[in-house]
This record gives sequence, structure tokens and C-alpha cells, in this order.
Amino acid sequence: MMQRDQRRLGQDRYDLLVIGGGICGAWTAYEAALRGLRVALIERDDWGAGTSSASSKLIHGGLRYLEHGHIIQVARSLRERARLMRLAPHRVHALDFLLPIFPDSRSGRLSLLAGLGLYDALSGTHSGLDHHRYLDRSALIQSADYLSPEVQCGFRYSDAGSDDARFTLEIVAGALQAGVMAVNHVAVDHLLHSRDGGVAGALVVDQIASRAYEVHAEVTVNAAGPWAGSITGTPAQARVRLSKGVHLVMPPLPGPTNGQRTAILLTAASDRRVFFLIPWYSATLLGTTESVFHGDPSALVVSDEERDYLLGEVHRRCPALGWQPSQVRGSFAGVRVLQAQSGRGIGATTREWRLDHPCQGLLVPVGGKFTSARVESSRIVDRVDALLGRRSLGSATAERPFPWRPAGAWDDWQEQMIADGCALGLDAEVARTAASRFGTQLGRVHARLRGHPWLAARIAPHAPFCLAELAHAISDEMAISDQDVLRRRVPIDILAPLDPAQRTQVDAVLAQARGELAEKPTYLAVTAGVER
Repeated sequence: MMQRDQRRLGQDRYDLLVIGGGICGAWTAYEAALRGLRVALIERDDWGAGTSSASSKLIHGGLRYLEHGHIIQVARSLRERARLMRLAPHRVHALDFLLPIFPDSRSGRLSLLAGLGLYDALSGTHSGLDHHRYLDRSALIQSADYLSPEVQCGFRYSDAGSDDARFTLEIVAGALQAGVMAVNHVAVDHLLHSRDGGVAGALVVDQIASRAYEVHAEVTVNAAGPWAGSITGTPAQARVRLSKGVHLVMPPLPGPTNGQRTAILLTAASDRRVFFLIPWYSATLLGTTESVFHGDPSALVVSDEERDYLLGEVHRRCPALGWQPSQVRGSFAGVRVLQAQSGRGIGATTREWRLDHPCQGLLVPVGGKFTSARVESSRIVDRVDALLGRRSLGSATAERPFPWRPAGAWDDWQEQMIADGCALGLDAEVARTAASRFGTQLGRVHARLRGHPWLAARIAPHAPFCLAELAHAISDEMAISDQDVLRRRVPIDILAPLDPAQRTQVDAVLAQARGELAEKPTYLAVTAGVER
């Protein structure tokens, strides 16, 4: 159970303060605590609320990065993909990709054959995923008959997918279990400085209780991503480049591809940029765009131009889908931080990671990928150990199963949980989805269903989530605002917009869950002023 307890923020002195509750901050705090450090982790909004809930939901090496020569980075990410699939089979699942070739594709058959061969070789012999194979036009159309008649041939290859927000949440849960003081909805007012000018922590404000705390720490890691510059007082664009990505949420793909967890990698006809069709929770993610971003990352919107670009390109490549603006179920946008590289387009800019040390006591990570965040965070803690004069014994998370990973064979456990869920009133799809989403925490959801059977109903017909998950988010997952629940814990807001009757039912469940939590003596979050 994740509980929000802000009271100790100003009472203890920490070895490490981590600012930013995205995947980088979460992994850093978890890794550091497992190595024996006293750690505080704060997040201005909610866990994964920024970039880490706005990705393409992929755990991958990045096939397209081979085109720009980023071989070492791709190899590292592929090794980590295999590791994550082993340590978190409930969280990371295999995902097949179709890669069609059109007359105007950016790469032809021979170059893709070479690239996919290298991708397989970098994956190693124990990746757990199938190697690529060639598909002639007939086989490709049989797999996806909505492709344009211009398609010539293609390939099938393997990668992996996940739910980025729940991935991040689980790592935060692990950090809490390891002793981290982790609190969401806590913003940095300003950094604290020692007499010699170094950083010694931060003055932070609990945005729920409107109370300030001085958090003193020997080392501070500013893992706030696009917001890092506003905390350190330097321009956000200094030595970095911000890239905006947009996704649309569309209906599920027709035919066998959706049930087989098959995604599609396409290149845009107008500008040859890569975009994806990715099955996700009974819907399809269409994206991503990639453009240089200037401005406030808190004010991101999906523009009509970006929407029309994606719909236009998918219409050219998959005309039989017939997707129209009225079929857009939801959308989201995110900003990622890349290293500044002059003379390179945003698509060719390196995704490599670096760690800045602008002054004593302050570290600022730049770049990197969601897939490789564990590796990068381990390197951050190596540097923290060095600054504290500690001997580093290496990563504590490299072979550690995820906090909610069930013991034993995953397939056997999952089938048992599906049977248990169906016996409690869940439909089979919701029961299967819940097993992956909650792992070992699923027993608490099932216990709620035993006491309140009506919570087994779906929130909305087109999304595989039940009403009990909303209550669980409030009671067990540190969700405070409606956005915490409906965007990240249960992403219904972007997957299946609610009609008035459904929204009324959701509000009733949330109100009841908050009321039950408020009656507990351990309830510490003040809800006054929280967005409803």
C-alpha cells in the first residue's frame, strides 16, 4: 500500500534529495535506497505526470536510431529490454511489429534487411523474442488488409510494450518499500545553498496542505526533465533541446493484428518521418510527432495541425481504416529533453544520456530513454556514492524482480488470477488486464470486489478497467486529484471519454473511496483545494 506522509520531510536530513517523480527520479531514489542511502523523492504534480506518462508505451531498442549510427545506445537498450521482460513479465509484454515497405518509403528492402539483422544481433540469443522475418505482399496484406494497395512487401519484427505511468508508479512503490520518503504534489520553491555556494537541498511546498519544508540533503539530483531549468535558475534550453511528441488515441485495429498484440511502424508519405500504430488497452495509439519545442512544458496541447498531420498520414498508408477527427478518443503530448546538437534535425539528435554537475551537491541528468532509465539511474547513484565518499558496490536493481512481480511462473499465476477475477464478476478481458496492471497487488482489488460486487462493472464499455480500480487508486496508490486517478492510475480520460451517467458513477466511487480513507487514523493528505 502506498501512503502519502509528508510530515517527515522537514524533520530528517537526507543523503540524497531527488526532485522529479518521473521514471528517472523514481529509479534513482529506488536504487539509492537499496544501496543504503537516506533518500527523499518529491514530485510537483503526480508520479509520472510529465514525460513519463506521455511516451509511446514502448520498451525497445529504437530500430530507427540505427539509421543515425546510435549503435551503442541501441545495444544498451536492447539488453535492458530483455532484463525488464525477465524481471517484470507483468509489466513488460512482447509486441510484434509489422514494417510495410511502400514505393516512397525512407528505406528499401535491402537496407531494412540489414538494419533488422543488426537489431536481432544486438538483441542477443536470449532476448525471449522472435527474430525478424520477411513478408511478401500477400502475407502482409493478410496480416493487415487495411494497408494501402501500394504496399510492396515488408517485415515482421519484435519489441516490447508497457504502461509507462504504471511502470513508474511501481518503481515509486518499490522506493517506498525500501525506505524512501516519497511524496507527490510537493513543489520546489528554491534550492538551499551551503556557505560555500553548493546546493544543500531545497525549500519545498506541499501543495495539498499549503505548508513549506526545508529538506536538507548532502546531494540533490534534479531529475525534473523539461522543468529542470526552472529549478536551477538556468534557461531550459541551455545545452539541451526539447522535443515535443504527440499521440492520438484511436479505435482498435481491425482483424487479427489487435488480438495478437501487433503494432505497425510506418513512414509518413509527406516528410518520411516515422510513426506508429500501437495497440494499447483496446485502443490504438497513433503517433508520435517529433518537433522542436519552445515554451512552457506545463502548457502542452495537441494542436489541430498535429492532429490533422497524423490522421492524414495514416489515411495515406492505411486508407481502409477511414479514421476521421470524430473518431479521436483522446490525445496526449509530452516533452523530452535531448542533448543539444547543432546541425542535426530533431529526429537525428542523439538520445544518449549525460550527467551534469553544475555545482557542488547538485547533479542534473540530461537525455536518455525510458527503456534505459534504470541503467542511467544506477550511474547517477554511482556518482552520488562517490560524492559521499562511499564505495559503490554496483547496481542493486540489475537482478531484482519488480516490487509487484508475482513469484513463480508468470503465465500460471496470470491464468489463476483471471479465473479468480471472473469468479468475482469481472469479464475475462478486464480480469486479464488487471493481472498485468496490479501484479501482486491484485489481491487487494479482489478483496474490494468481495465486499462490493457491483464494483466489478466496467467504467466504460470500450476500456478494460473496472470501478474497483478507481477506489484502489485512492486507497492504495497515493492518488489525490481526479487527474491522478483518471489519467495515470486508470487512463480512462484518454482512452474512453465518459458520458454524463458514467461520470456520475465515477464521481460516486471516488467520493466514497475518499470518505473511507479520511476516516482512517493514518490518513495524512489534506484534500481541501484538490481538483475534483
